[in-house]
Amino acid sequence: MTNLLKEELVVLAKSSISYKEISERFLKRVQEGNLTQDENPETHFCVYFAAFDPKLKEVFLGHHIKSGLWLFNGGHINKDEALKEAVKREIDEELGRKIDIKIPKNPSLLTITNIDNLPKQLCKRHYEIWFFMRVKKNKFFPDEKRLEKEFYETRWLTGEEAKKLVIDPETLHGLKVIGSTF
Repeated sequence: MTNLLKEELVVLAKSSISYKEISERFLKRVQEGNLTQDENPETHFCVYFAAFDPKLKEVFLGHHIKSGLWLFNGGHINKDEALKEAVKREIDEELGRKIDIKIPKNPSLLTITNIDNLPKQLCKRHYEIWFFMRVKKNKFFPDEKRLEKEFYETRWLTGEEAKKLVIDPETLHGLKVIGSTF
């Protein structure tokens, strides 16, 4: 399955969903191998699934416990996992099985985050694949107990409200991309 992940990442890096520099860095990292946190605890690939309601022009964000930052949901890709499998598993882990979200066919953004948060996180760099998930806020009921394992709090925010809380450049970039769909 690691070969499938590698193939998926190469295709994404060669697509037009990211800046050329990010794409080149993705390709270089893929060629190094050991793509998951299990294989390389310092630099590895992750998925974000960013829920937003386009009619209300709101996003679902959480104040992440480990990083201390306001972020979208997501997590590390496990060894022998393909992208969609990672997204489905992370949705179940963080939101619960009762969440009915249609996962987009393709991700919409690639980013790279440098991390300096020892001892809370051993990670030094995340290579992130973003899936933007259109949902209806009034039908979006994540499992609060699951969210509490990852976040101090979560809430729906307008784009402007989110921009006041978010300081992470990659999350701000994600907000910008989502905002362009409103």
